[in-house]
Amino acid sequence: MKILYKYISVQFIKTFITLILLFSLIIVSSQLLHLPSFVYSMNIIDFLNILTLLDISFIKFQLLFGFFIGWLLVGIRIRENNEIYAIYSLGIDDKQLSKPILIWTVVFTLVALIFSSIVVPYANRERAKFLTVKVKSYIMDSIQPKNFSKITENIYVYVDEKRNNNFKNIILHNRSNGFLITAKDGYFYGSYVIFENGYIQLPSKNSYSILKFQKYNFNIDVSYVKEIAVEDLKISDIIKNIPNNKNKMIAILVDRLYFSIPFVFIGIIGFFMGIKFQKSRETLLSIAALIGIVYMTLNYLLVKLTEKNIAFSILYLIILILFFLALYKISKNKK
Repeated sequence: MKILYKYISVQFIKTFITLILLFSLIIVSSQLLHLPSFVYSMNIIDFLNILTLLDISFIKFQLLFGFFIGWLLVGIRIRENNEIYAIYSLGIDDKQLSKPILIWTVVFTLVALIFSSIVVPYANRERAKFLTVKVKSYIMDSIQPKNFSKITENIYVYVDEKRNNNFKNIILHNRSNGFLITAKDGYFYGSYVIFENGYIQLPSKNSYSILKFQKYNFNIDVSYVKEIAVEDLKISDIIKNIPNNKNKMIAILVDRLYFSIPFVFIGIIGFFMGIKFQKSRETLLSIAALIGIVYMTLNYLLVKLTEKNIAFSILYLIILILFFLALYKISKNKK
């Protein structure tokens, strides 16, 4: 029995890791276009850091589908290779066959609870902080000599020469007020540009005025504030905010806690779908994807209802359990 359990577990882990890597590649690739433009000026370490945080933000559903489809594929493989008939011929019943799955179910249920409650919100908070802090240094780094560089929505800068944060022959145009600043020398200090030996052209109603300066400080409001969503707050902060917004905070806590419920069922459901449903691999994968979509839709609606009335949190729990219990009985009792 130990050899069988080890074989089943190894097959699952190999499949699960492959699925997680595939899901991560798809998700990160699809999200690249939604990142702010300055991200592409980052060094390789910071860029990989932001991609890792981005991937972790979606890890919840990667775990969900990876666990479900992983066991489904293991069941399909055992059935297609006719190994299931050899197993049954040894007198091993479904209850005994379920033992390694139940062990992994306990492990992944705890992992899902930890990721949903702590890891994913932490990754989202860190990603927001990372983008907010890094924006100034990387936007300044993106300035290239002999090119107009867009610093903010309204400010464009041209420099003839660049050496670190020092510049020669600068032109700065502020579209919001029409100011045009030219200077022989300048350097960036934080979010300030320090101009030396230059002119400011000030627009007026009928003409413009020119001011000469020896030194002029200009504050460039370079900001990209990635707000931290209330859903990503620490559990302690959510509890503190319950008096201010009771329904919303309870709904967030319930959503995090209840995310582990599907893991109690989907391992067994996926495995027995694979060995007992005489359908093609493609058909079973489509059914698994449909089940996942139905669950996510159901989960979204029940969270929204809980935000309106916390009494729905009990109904939320009952519906989730009944939904997966029905799927479990269908998959387990299939002849």
